[in-house]
Amino acid sequence: MQQEIDPNTFTQKDLMQHLLQASQHAVTREEMTAQFRQAEQQNKERFEQVEKRFEQAEQQNKERFEQVEKRFEQAEQHNKERFEQVEKRFEQVEKRFEQAEQHNKERFEQVEKRFEQVDNQLERQHQALMGMGQDIKDVHQDIKHQMRWSLGILISVGGLVLGILKFTGT
Repeated sequence: MQQEIDPNTFTQKDLMQHLLQASQHAVTREEMTAQFRQAEQQNKERFEQVEKRFEQAEQQNKERFEQVEKRFEQAEQHNKERFEQVEKRFEQVEKRFEQAEQHNKERFEQVEKRFEQVDNQLERQHQALMGMGQDIKDVHQDIKHQMRWSLGILISVGGLVLGILKFTGT
């Protein structure tokens, strides 16, 4: 519970307490840096997950292609009729492989677009952080000016009180 402050008795201690309370509510540069690092780490983890998925898809496609080749060789050895059937299957698999390759190409393009979006977002966040740094410097400068002004007023009022006391002879 805060008492009402009489503006006629507002002291430098009151000013310092007010500034301390105000600064406790401000976000620190360290907190912003920690949040920025956390966002970078999350993005890095997401990129690694996407890369792992692409590697798994490539491995699966490679394994399927090797299986088709084995079937083709076995069919060649057995008979021509069987060879023609396997050849048709091979063509189908090739079409599927091309489709999968096209699909992977489209996915890579989507991921590249996402990377660009993330880069743009990180750049905007960087610019915002730089702006906040300038704002902090401006607030710091304002506080310096307020402290100088307060010191000047304090000295002036003290001199006035001393002058009055000297003239009144007390």
